[in-house]
Amino acid sequence: MENYYFIRRKSDQTYPLLCITERDDPKNPTLINLEFNGTIPRNPVMADFLSGPGVFITDKIVEVIKTFTPKGVRFIDTELTTPKGDLIEDYFCMLVDNDIAILDKQKSEFTYKYLIYNISKLVLDRKILSEIPLEERLIFIPEESPEKKLFHETVAKAIMDVNPTGMEFINIETGGVTHFIN
Repeated sequence: MENYYFIRRKSDQTYPLLCITERDDPKNPTLINLEFNGTIPRNPVMADFLSGPGVFITDKIVEVIKTFTPKGVRFIDTELTTPKGDLIEDYFCMLVDNDIAILDKQKSEFTYKYLIYNISKLVLDRKILSEIPLEERLIFIPEESPEKKLFHETVAKAIMDVNPTGMEFINIETGGVTHFIN
């Protein structure tokens, strides 16, 4: 049985949050401008993964992902401006363009109202997933929670094998629905 994971920031408060200030093209960006968001840690650690309204990763992680050639995944250059005006160009924004409905509606416990899923028990629809070629489900967006990106276990393991900082992977079925939805 294959497992799927979502990525999240480690709970260490030294990792700053990011926000997008501008995209050179809203539909097909080639450059995304960023700045720190919220309370900035006294001594921020610029980890391999920084979170915000997207997945922001260093070249170390990008190169691992590229070896899998996942369908529908693009990496956009970013420019992060610090409060002191310094420019950091070490991060890429990972954009994912393929959505998959993954919820087993018979085995999961959920409500669906106003186009929003409220899931209390998540079970993957293994039949749907098995019918989709692996390269199309290595990294994808679940239709039931479009703000998340899901990683096939082989991709997650390969990323963790390079010891990235600032991140962890959570199994979507065993890691708790509250982590997945929130």
